[in-house]
Amino acid sequence: MKVNAGDSRSLRDHAFSSVVGWLAVEARRLPNPVPLLSGLCERLTACGVPVSRASIVLFTLHPLLHARSFRWRVGHGATAEVHPHGLQHLPAFSKSPFKALREGLPVIHRRLEQSLPDGDFPMFTELRAEGLTEYLALPVCFSDDSRHGVSWATSEPGGFTDAHRALLHELQPILELVLEVFARKDMTGVLLDTYLGRDAGRRVLQGQIRRGDGETTSAVICLSDLRSFTALSDALPRDALLELLNAYFETMVGAFHSHGAEVLKFMGDAVLAIFRIDDHALVEDRCAAAARTVHEAVRASEQDNASRRRRGLPTYEFGASLHVGDVMYGNIGASDRLDFTVIGPAVNLASRIAGLCAGLNEPVLLSESFVSHYRGDVKDLGHHPVKGVPHPVRIYTLDSESSALTAA
Repeated sequence: MKVNAGDSRSLRDHAFSSVVGWLAVEARRLPNPVPLLSGLCERLTACGVPVSRASIVLFTLHPLLHARSFRWRVGHGATAEVHPHGLQHLPAFSKSPFKALREGLPVIHRRLEQSLPDGDFPMFTELRAEGLTEYLALPVCFSDDSRHGVSWATSEPGGFTDAHRALLHELQPILELVLEVFARKDMTGVLLDTYLGRDAGRRVLQGQIRRGDGETTSAVICLSDLRSFTALSDALPRDALLELLNAYFETMVGAFHSHGAEVLKFMGDAVLAIFRIDDHALVEDRCAAAARTVHEAVRASEQDNASRRRRGLPTYEFGASLHVGDVMYGNIGASDRLDFTVIGPAVNLASRIAGLCAGLNEPVLLSESFVSHYRGDVKDLGHHPVKGVPHPVRIYTLDSESSALTAA
């Protein structure tokens, strides 16, 4: 049913039954703001509000992203876009209405058919060229006092009516509540993924939050640490040491994630990651993926170090071990301060083997258990004493000529 645009009460009553009810009950259960924006704009137009273009910008707490934006255009639906840190300093954002809303402006309203004041937001000239006649932007205010934004635009001759604008203002409080639900859900997932790891974060969100929650699982364990870290710590200024650590971690984590590993934690200068083995990921396939991972990390570190030498920066070397065994994967710690990680004898052995890398002058060492499942070529380095193990342990390394290392 189309509502007479001039009838403010009829428009408001119909909108609150078809739009507000949908926002309060259904919209907050949607997976992300893309279907939210599509559904909202479609319901508004069905109520007689001539929306031609709408945007939502949510500023994020994210290590890589400054904001996420969502845009709907009549006849085209809704799309999403991410904005990395640094883009906020470019003119496209620094001179945008959303920056002004974030900094405290209570409303931005322009009739685009009329002349625009000198020095106005540059995007208004572009919107007018697209045939839009009116623009309205409102701040989206969350309970933590952070400010985001939503904008509405129409191509209707004469723009929105007073009833249209009143309805958009009335919808704002409930839209803010729904968007905060999305933003909090996104932030929770991002922070858990960032600080716990992708799979561990998902498990915590699904309710594995009590001490002892977890399972025993088989995995390829990789433990990597920097060589001569103590000497580097003594020799380098704080900022230079942090930069070096971050470069090393970027190399390792990039390789792990590209081959499907779960990076569980950083322990000083060490990285602990696993490739879980189950019915969908056979041990031979996971060993091959782990071998490709460390091979890729070695090559990436060589390229990174070459660049660092040219820039006069300190270089780094690491040692990594690969071992196959059963681990306890879950929550350990105090009752109110937990860590989601892996523990067990297999993890301890992987750590001890990694400690042999410097003495054997090899970047990657393999356990006998790993080699028994690995289809690629290896070099036998003989038996070596390992702290905490009563008998010498047979150690291997990857054959750099192995075709398995370069397999896709």
